[in-house]
Amino acid sequence: MNLEEYKKQYKKDQAVGALFIENRLKKIYGDLEPRFYSPKVMSFQGGEDPIDGVAVFDVDDYRHLVSYGMSHLYYSEESVGEEFSKWGFEFSFRVKKVKEDKDEDPFWVVQLMNNLARFVNETKVWFDEYQFLPLGGPIRSDSDTDIVGLAFIKDGDLDEIETPHGKVMFLQLVGLNSQQLKRLEENSTKEEIKSVLDEIKSENPKFICEL
Repeated sequence: MNLEEYKKQYKKDQAVGALFIENRLKKIYGDLEPRFYSPKVMSFQGGEDPIDGVAVFDVDDYRHLVSYGMSHLYYSEESVGEEFSKWGFEFSFRVKKVKEDKDEDPFWVVQLMNNLARFVNETKVWFDEYQFLPLGGPIRSDSDTDIVGLAFIKDGDLDEIETPHGKVMFLQLVGLNSQQLKRLEENSTKEEIKSVLDEIKSENPKFICEL
């Protein structure tokens, strides 16, 4: 799509990139409506949170959260035809429901996504498949959990999309326990990261984080 086609097809008040994310989610989840959380002040309005929204889907015994904000969400003529839309990905995370939270959504995941987004925005270092990250403590601060690291892999359901602003990969965050993290810190090759992820996938195909 060239700039003239873009200007004819979209209006300046449209969230063009967000529409493409929404269409991908509808393709996977059909009529299943997500709950959607946004900060009181959006990032483009000067808000402190870099993520402008997170969609939360209830799927069987887990919740699937998807970010809006690591790619260009809004009308952007200067972004038309780029190879990647902004950072080129959005975060995805699957977490098992726990009785203690009752019906409350896992807002700690929203905070985790925002913290990762701040790191990317401040350092200009982005995440990609087959990388890992020590968290420096439990993934959820108020939980007695051994999930202390993250690995990154392309979401097996959402995959990636092409938008007028460039490619967007849905990058799933995969929880690592202390043993898995130590293993990767001792051998951080891509092959070893793939090996650990393959082992997790053999028992947990959707990479659902269970605290």
